[in-house]
Amino acid sequence: MRTTLGILIGILLAAGALAGCGYLLMQLHPLPAGFQPLSLRQLSDYVEGAPRGALAVICVAAGVAALIGAWPAARIARGHRGGAALTIGAPLTLLVIVGATLVPQPEWVPVLGMLLPIPLAVAGWRMAIPRAEV
Repeated sequence: MRTTLGILIGILLAAGALAGCGYLLMQLHPLPAGFQPLSLRQLSDYVEGAPRGALAVICVAAGVAALIGAWPAARIARGHRGGAALTIGAPLTLLVIVGATLVPQPEWVPVLGMLLPIPLAVAGWRMAIPRAEV
């Protein structure tokens, strides 16, 4: 029960972190007027015209979400800390892969985006271990 609760809370916090990164992205590179978010062509043009800072936000968004979601998930789960943390990090890695296949991006964006979620989820797992258990 604690593991499921931890994973659910971790998912909510990770989704909030992704939304926050999306908000930051919109501040750095606002959407053009009349933008249709379901049009892959317009989305591709938006990403192609994005400055490096906005692309960096896209890169680190999944990693930040993994850390912010995995730490409380592992903290709450107790007995299954590693599994709870990786249950947050693995789907975020998959999300980066799906995004890279749907929307053309500079090569460094999906590579960095795929490398961050699992290690940061493991870092969240390690941060959730009380000092008495280390």
